[in-house]
Amino acid sequence: MKQRLLTLLLLLSITSQLFAQPNYAPPSGVYCSCGPTTGNGFGSVNPQVAQKDFVQGILVRIGWNLCEPQEDQYDWTLLEGQITAAKQYSKKISLAFVNGKLVPDWVFAKGVASMQVLAPNTLDTIVAPWDSTHLHHWTDFIAAAGQHFQSDTTIRLVYITNASTNGCEMQLPFNSNPSLASLSYSDEKVINSWKTVTTAFKDAFPNHYLSNDFHPVNGSNVVADSVYAFASSSIGTRYGANAWWWTQRNTTVYPAQYTLLKKSAAENPFTGVQFANNGTQDSASFGAGGMPEALAHAIRDKVCYWEIWNQDILNPEFEMLLSSASCLNTGILPLAKKTLEVFPNPNSGKFQIKLDHVVSETIAINVYAGHGELVYNAAHSNKDLLEIDLGKLSEGIYFLEVNDAQVVYRQKLLIR
Repeated sequence: MKQRLLTLLLLLSITSQLFAQPNYAPPSGVYCSCGPTTGNGFGSVNPQVAQKDFVQGILVRIGWNLCEPQEDQYDWTLLEGQITAAKQYSKKISLAFVNGKLVPDWVFAKGVASMQVLAPNTLDTIVAPWDSTHLHHWTDFIAAAGQHFQSDTTIRLVYITNASTNGCEMQLPFNSNPSLASLSYSDEKVINSWKTVTTAFKDAFPNHYLSNDFHPVNGSNVVADSVYAFASSSIGTRYGANAWWWTQRNTTVYPAQYTLLKKSAAENPFTGVQFANNGTQDSASFGAGGMPEALAHAIRDKVCYWEIWNQDILNPEFEMLLSSASCLNTGILPLAKKTLEVFPNPNSGKFQIKLDHVVSETIAINVYAGHGELVYNAAHSNKDLLEIDLGKLSEGIYFLEVNDAQVVYRQKLLIR
């Protein structure tokens, strides 16, 4: 009996460690899908973007070759610089170490199985993800990165990345030299490589949310489905899927991955998307409704983390859309429209609300915290000027929702 009790306690201890939650809410809202951090002085943290109040964080992509230029010699200078820059603007970071074409030269020099990506305007060389030498050095690097950054709270999300066409997403090249077949490709080999890498990230970053992109691989959905099943079961509730192809049009281009994304949104507290284009210069590529509809589509699917291109974040036409968009626990919500006045805003908590063309006898008012928690709820009689007192709430950004008949009005509130 005593032995069984000890065994049960040990299992509970292991389970609690395995599925331990970070001590912060999952990342949500607008993150910038800004450019990569490179060795020529260009960083992902764009000051113009970082100054925007509605931007919660920045995606920082940085090459493996920049962080381990020589075997077992690590240089975290560029990444630490991006963390410092994000802190200056009180922003968070989602982190992606880029594999693919940014594998260090010294890895290629070891004779790893590799291929050239044959595509217009590029001739990149990448490693076969199942190559054992590559996996050995890649998982060693992941462990070293985790040892250095696992306690960093500016970093909120870490992407699980592997050898792939671009080093961040899941797909392998449609055309390569040599071909995948001549490199003895199999779904099983790729799946096992992703399992190995997923376990390495899980162990290296126990205090962060984890995610990875999902695409078809070599024309098959087997890899994506198997990797999601493994990651969600082994990492637990600090894991969620991501779609780095997000547009409303692509939900039909990648139907299996779209199904997987919705499954993740139903099962995990974190699921995200990265917009595949920018609506400022290429609205038609999204499909009907452009970038705003892509955001609305994500919200309807209860996907609450959105990586949006810096061009759209800086576009004044999208300012109100992005500053007022929220993904709330109440389910499907339309996008915000500036159809009411709230003043003074910001202030210490006492707001006046002026609403034109009131229809209902009573007006329902809800206020949500940035992560979706309902923090204020009241019904007010029909009158031109409403008042709410949120003085007991802590400083920060909140979202006001005013319900008048079938119309919902929204506005961002700032308490300070």
